[in-house]
Amino acid sequence: MKVVRKGERGTYVPPGHDAKVKAEKLFDPSNGCVKVDVHVTTFEAHCGMEEEVHESSDHVLYVLEGTLTVRQGGVVVAHLSKGDSIHIPAGEAHQVENGTNRSATIVTVTVPPA
Repeated sequence: MKVVRKGERGTYVPPGHDAKVKAEKLFDPSNGCVKVDVHVTTFEAHCGMEEEVHESSDHVLYVLEGTLTVRQGGVVVAHLSKGDSIHIPAGEAHQVENGTNRSATIVTVTVPPA
């Protein structure tokens, strides 16, 4: 077992995301969790990410706070709020954006790690 305490994990801007998007790795292959990537990501107000595809990995997003818009090919698929979740199967394009004046935070689970 491995415990990761608050303050032990660094933050980073994921590739293809606006500079105001910050992610914290909880578990991934770099710290011994070889089958899954789990991180917490905060989208500050009015920021987002480029559309991306994880060819071999499923993505599950769970909203802890705030509201996010999910698009695919420029088309709105869902507006997600606190407590909502979405499964993005491997190979499906997706784009996440916070168009509100408040920050939004999600837990992302990627299997297998991208």
